Parts: sequence; structure tokens; C-alpha cells
Amino acid sequence: MTYQFQLTNSLEKIMFGKPNGLPEFSCASMLKNEIFSFQLAGYFTSQEYQKTTCTIRIESPIREYISLYREDYVPVMVPSIEIDDDEDYLTKYPGLFPDPLHRIKDGVIELVNRQTRAFWLTVEPKGAVSGRYPVLLSIFDNANEKIEELRFEIDILDAQLPDAGICNTGWFHGDCLAVLHNVEIMSEEYFSIVEKYLEVYVKFGHNMILTPVFTPPLDTDVGGERPTNQLVDVTVVNGCYKFDFAKLKRWIDLCIRNGIQWFEISHLFTQWGAGHAPKVMASVDGQYRRIFGWETDAQSEVYREFLHAFLPKLVAFLEREQVLDRCYFHISDEPFAQHEAAYRAAREILGQYVAETRLIDAMHEYAFYEKGLIHTPIVTNDHIHVFMEKGVKHLWTYYCMGQRKAVANRFIAMPAYRNRILGSQLYKNETEGFLHWGFNFWFSERSRSVIDPYRDTCAGGGFPSGDPFVVYPLSPDGEVVCSTRLYVFHEGLQDLRALKLLESLTDRQTVLGLLEQIQGFRDYPRNSAYILNLRETVNRMIQENLT
Repeated sequence: MTYQFQLTNSLEKIMFGKPNGLPEFSCASMLKNEIFSFQLAGYFTSQEYQKTTCTIRIESPIREYISLYREDYVPVMVPSIEIDDDEDYLTKYPGLFPDPLHRIKDGVIELVNRQTRAFWLTVEPKGAVSGRYPVLLSIFDNANEKIEELRFEIDILDAQLPDAGICNTGWFHGDCLAVLHNVEIMSEEYFSIVEKYLEVYVKFGHNMILTPVFTPPLDTDVGGERPTNQLVDVTVVNGCYKFDFAKLKRWIDLCIRNGIQWFEISHLFTQWGAGHAPKVMASVDGQYRRIFGWETDAQSEVYREFLHAFLPKLVAFLEREQVLDRCYFHISDEPFAQHEAAYRAAREILGQYVAETRLIDAMHEYAFYEKGLIHTPIVTNDHIHVFMEKGVKHLWTYYCMGQRKAVANRFIAMPAYRNRILGSQLYKNETEGFLHWGFNFWFSERSRSVIDPYRDTCAGGGFPSGDPFVVYPLSPDGEVVCSTRLYVFHEGLQDLRALKLLESLTDRQTVLGLLEQIQGFRDYPRNSAYILNLRETVNRMIQENLT
């Protein structure tokens, strides 16, 4: 048997073919509260065996902070959508790509004849150590003979990244968690599973969370509905509304305990136009049923009366819990120009109870901002230049399936540098928030059916593969299965934080001098070496200014 092993950086996507052309990677630096990642590619050929096992033994003075994962391969049936999508994709043809990460506790790996296999390594000192350390990977075959020895050196700087200083939300779909894990929403089992995902959500840089006071009216067919995911209990007696916020309090307490800083109150009007009410369930004279939904016109008297009863109670509750100043409120997701009148009417209702500085929505229509309909627009990163050119301050940005050309995104078929570059862009453009719609959307498009994320990465063909989620359902041993894309996205956030640290040690102009090749959100170097070299330069300058 012939073996081939190689270390490489975290921005390479290691495909099944023979690992030719992967850049060598033998040393790097990090700060002591970062998560640093690199990869191992393994390949073997044999005339006798279809597959074999090897054992990786990691020796290092910081061994307790190093973890090893197997990269599994998932189908990418929709690498891109349009034939005229840009050329910055690894492929536009369906195939298998590495993405989910499964922890390897015993060091045993499996190799398949004439197929490259990828393994992910992390160094996570959690602020405990600093210094320059060797990491020795000794690889043994199934006869316990050493077949390879690889050495990596990591320089852990005696400094810590500051807070990112932005709001970062990835829509957290509780109904998907419940359905895929076969538990009842709002049950004890449900909250236990939610907490497992919350820990990962916060660990990877999310500090704001979608909070479903009522079932979020997101990605749903007109007339369709998602499983009830409602934190506020509603009772109707003789036509009068009563509200119980006990579940909402439990949610808020759970989130704060796990590190959430901001709450994103779910949309009070339907997506793409604010034309209807969200699904609202209530106990009506003892019968639990839906009282509002697609059949309810957003401006109907009955729904307006409901909001006028609900909103002051909600605001008073949030004030009592001392979180009102940590809450943002949604009206309707992604309104377009033709929805201006409906959006204006909806905004006027919410604006009676919520300060305009707390109203946010994803959109790209500049007119909504120009006419004062929204204080804080969350603008797609391929349209935000319009707002920037007009001098709009306090901008947030987002991307989803539509941001396929030139700008940063996290589709599986895109090169990883296109995922990580976002952090440096957020810093340079002084962006105050980032939103993504799919932390764990495990339904098909428009929530028509449930999907298996390990077999379907494109929501039944509705989105580019990887757009709907960055985590996978729990492993058999109860761990949240993260994706390589989640780690790389977090590396971008760590870059943002490192740039802010360097600014605090020098000045903003010094840092901007390092970012001259990044212009807005569309123009940036299209290669991994730029990001890796930039980060090493930033780390070196941090160290120089600390001594």
C-alpha cells in the first residue's frame, strides 16, 4: 500500500481526487481566545484493499486544546442557480463536497482506495496558554507501523480578541430542531436540544437571536404554515385578549445564560409584502385554534385591535425583564417597491409602541430608507453600495440565495475565501450588523416538507447548496455537527476582531492601509493566500505593538 498525507490550511476544500496542488501549511499564529483550524488530507492506493484504517496520534504540549474531526462528504445538487453566475465557483456541476464535521475521539481514521479523505484539526486554548508550540501528527497503519510524521507549529500570542462590536444573527429555526429530533415544541426535551444548539450558536460568534413571539411568517407558501413555534400564549375570553409571557421569559433567560446579547423579535407581518398576519394560535373560550394567519388581512380591524392589545403588553414585559433596550423588532421580511403602502401601514402600527431605532428589516430598496420607513435597513451585500454612496450610516448587511455574483457568500461550491472575506469587509465598511436566514433551516423551500440535511443541502432544490444551514442534526453521541463553513465564517469574524484590536493599539488609518485591496463588498482579492497573509501581518503587528 502507498500512503500520502499532507497538512493544508482551512480555506482549501479537499475533494475526492488525488490531493495534488494543495498548498503546504506548517506554521501559523493565533490569539489565545481564538479557534484556529487547519486540515489533513489522506490518500492511499492498494492492489489488495478497498479501504483501510489508520490511527493519528497527536503529540503536543497543548494536546488538551486540540481536536480532530472527520470531514464527511455531502451531495451538492445545486452548486449555483444561474448560468451567468460568476466564475468564482469550484464547480457548477453537481458533486460531493466536504462539509459536516464529526469528532474523532480515538484517532482512528478510515481511508478508501484512490479517494482523498479530509480531516479537520482545531486548536482552541480558551485563553489558557500562550507561546510557540509544536504539534506532531504521527500516523500508524492498521499493523501499528508508523507510516507518516507531520509537524505543525502554532504561535499563540499573549493577547485576546475583543468583542466583535456588531450584531450578528443567523436565523435559529426551533421548529426544524423539533421536527428533526422528534420532540414536541416547547417540551422539556425541546428546550434541552435548543440549549445544545445555542451553545454552538454563540461559540461561533452569533450574539443576536430570532425570538418567535409568534410562529415566524418566513419561507412559507401562501396558505401554508409551519409547525407552531409560539413563545407567547394567547387566551381569548368574551372577545378580550390575555397574554402569558412565561415561555418567552424562559427563552430569554436561556439565551442570556448562554451568552446572547440581543433579541430579534419575529416578524408581525408576512414576508414579501406585509400583506397578512402571521400564524397566531390562541385558546378561545377553551378551544385551542388558529385565530390569525394567511386568511387575515394585515390591515383588517380585527388584527389591528389584536396588535394594539398585544404590543403594549409585550413592551411592558420586556421592560420588566430589563431587555427592551436589547431588542430589535421586525415588520416584514424583504419588502419590495410595490409593497410600500402595505409596509408603511404596518410600520405605523408598530411605531406607536417601539422606537424607530429598534425597527429593522432585510431589504434592498433605498426608497424605504429615503422615505423614513425604516431606520436600520439590513441591506443585501450586492445592493449596499447604493446606501453607502448616499452616506447612510449604521448599516447592516446580509446575503442569501440571491447574492451569487462577486460578493461574499457561503455556498458549498464556492471557494472558502469567499466565505471568510466577509469579516474584513465588515470592518473596513464599518458595518454594524450581519444577518443570515439559515443557521438550521432543514425544510424544503417554502417549508413544504422535511429534508435530511445529510442528503439534501439545497432545500429540495430551492436554494444553492449550503444556503439553508451551517449545522447538521445531532450526532449519535449527542453533539451538534458543525460544518466547515461555520468554522470558516467564524474565522472571518475573528479577523474582524483582530483588526479592531490592532486599531486599538495603533489607529484606524494604519489598519485601513492593510486593506487597500478590499473595496466595498464587491472587489477583493480572489484567493486564500491574501486572507492568510493578511491575518499573519495583523498578528505580527499586534505582537509588535504589545511589546
